[in-house]
Amino acid sequence: MISVIIASFKEPKTIGRCISCIANKKYSSIPNDFEIIQVSPDSATLNAGRKEANKYKLGKRYIQIKDPRKGKPYALRMAFKKAKGDILILTDGDTYFDRNSVSKLLEPFENKKVGGVSGRPVSGDNRNNIFGYWGHLLSDSAHDRRTKTMKLVSGKDYYISKENFFPMSGYIMAVKNLDIKLPSNALSDDAYMSYYVRNLGMEIAYAPKAVCFVKYPRSLKDYMKQKVRSLGGFTQLKQMGIFKKDKQSRSFGIELRYAGFVFKYAKNFREFFWSLLLFPVRLLTWIKIFWERTILRKDMPKSGWERIESTK
Repeated sequence: MISVIIASFKEPKTIGRCISCIANKKYSSIPNDFEIIQVSPDSATLNAGRKEANKYKLGKRYIQIKDPRKGKPYALRMAFKKAKGDILILTDGDTYFDRNSVSKLLEPFENKKVGGVSGRPVSGDNRNNIFGYWGHLLSDSAHDRRTKTMKLVSGKDYYISKENFFPMSGYIMAVKNLDIKLPSNALSDDAYMSYYVRNLGMEIAYAPKAVCFVKYPRSLKDYMKQKVRSLGGFTQLKQMGIFKKDKQSRSFGIELRYAGFVFKYAKNFREFFWSLLLFPVRLLTWIKIFWERTILRKDMPKSGWERIESTK
């Protein structure tokens, strides 16, 4: 059985499409035995999700959880307790999968050693402005790094980790139901689960044909808020002692090694200039991360969920 977990907060306009791209079996190619668990703290998103589920007559295959707004990791823990599936697919309510992405995401589990699979986030933004361009650049650079870090399986459409890996993406990922003890204050829940799986001696796979369309921040304020949390989560993970089998995979120094990709990615002078501007912004991001996570030791915000308005 497959359990699809959708975490969503104040996303009544997008949750329907997210549910539809999974519940529509002709589109998603999801196996017959599945359930969708939506966990949200607000009534508007829950109501919109229920309306879409009723359209597909999901009945008992659709479960709603109203979380107490203590953050996404807390919400996921609530969903984990309800999930009956052998494999859990995780995504967010403001994204949607491409056609057949569910079946492509599940394919690597034919290898018994695989404990988790990442799909490929693709920017749904137009790259004709600086923030849209950065969204494309960063999502495509993650794809490039995964394909170069992991090894393509002969005759297959997916890659598998061996000595090295790159963490799964929370936008589109699947894990075996391993009773993962996800800390409720984890800032990078997807990275924590990736290292958890690896520490159990299992492999992480990458299925690039399992595509999830994502909108990225369209303002510097939202960009900083999102990246300081997601990237800063790796500093927190180090403090948690999760890096056992594998070393830390995200830092400013590690990013500098991929500077060449940033320059090669540009298709014209305007994009090249935008690429240059990304470096000081990224440096400022890591300085802010150092200040907040290492010096101030900031943790999960008291409000739990953090809404990035410009991605909606």
